[in-house]
Amino acid sequence: NPAHVVFRTNLMATFNVLEAAVRFGVKRFVNISSETVPGFFFPERPFLPDYAPVDELHPAHPQDPYALTKHFGEQLMNAAVERSDIRAISIRPSWVQNEGNYEQNLGPQVRDASVLSPNLWSYIDAYDLADAIVLATESELPGHEVFYIASPDNVGGHDFAEVLHQYYGDKIELRELDRVDASGISSAKAQRMLGWTPKRSWRDYLDADGRAIAK
Repeated sequence: NPAHVVFRTNLMATFNVLEAAVRFGVKRFVNISSETVPGFFFPERPFLPDYAPVDELHPAHPQDPYALTKHFGEQLMNAAVERSDIRAISIRPSWVQNEGNYEQNLGPQVRDASVLSPNLWSYIDAYDLADAIVLATESELPGHEVFYIASPDNVGGHDFAEVLHQYYGDKIELRELDRVDASGISSAKAQRMLGWTPKRSWRDYLDADGRAIAK
């Protein structure tokens, strides 16, 4: 869709639903934001993350209308908790996968790490995302919190430090990893504050060549 349609649809849909929730006294609002908020996914002037794995503290510099609306949506949550008793959680899912698209979307990256993606080989299973959304709706956390939701491993199970250096050199600062095959996006905050535990991996659907496993 044209940029103005994307912008209006995303932002006004979020605004209208949130406004109704505030006016009707809804206690909890779960906002589905996006991993694109930092801005390095669809920029007209490309740039790289400052560091990896990317977390919620990474600066946001969105350029495109989609990422901008997701960024503004999170700001709407901030305003809502300031002006009402509503509590909000914004979830930033990584690239969502299900049984039907693992091979098509992730297969090429499993076979070849040089198939680069702006999210640094991260992804999330649709059912693990659903678990996170349920936990968010049940949460009693005050104010507005933002959480990345991504699988803890990267597509292909590569040595993250090695492939990051191979394809990006020293352009992206490498921060501490909790596993060798770490994701390019950290969900440590969601695991710590929401009690979220991802249970599924690309390995449940694809073999080492990125082909679908017969069920």
